[in-house]
Amino acid sequence: MTIDWMAFVIVFLAALVSAAVVVSLYSLGIRFLAIPARPVRQADGTFAPNGPSRDDENDDVDAVGRPRWATVSANICFGLSVCCVLVGIFLIIPGLHFW
Repeated sequence: MTIDWMAFVIVFLAALVSAAVVVSLYSLGIRFLAIPARPVRQADGTFAPNGPSRDDENDDVDAVGRPRWATVSANICFGLSVCCVLVGIFLIIPGLHFW
């Protein structure tokens, strides 16, 4: 019995890269959801406070002030990570191969 080490290395690298891509897309989507709204400039040139000061108990990000591009980008990243996972499941389960 011989082990094809090159095939083993290829599968290992493919799994490593795939996991890194899925984790990176998901974390980038979370990062886009954490983008706050731009501060409002007052007439005297200073910026208005962006709500009450934050503490450890109230760290929820308000979805109202998030820019639309950040929400769209987050949804695209989440969708791409879901597509990567579904393609991986498709490749693993032989019953899903129709050809």
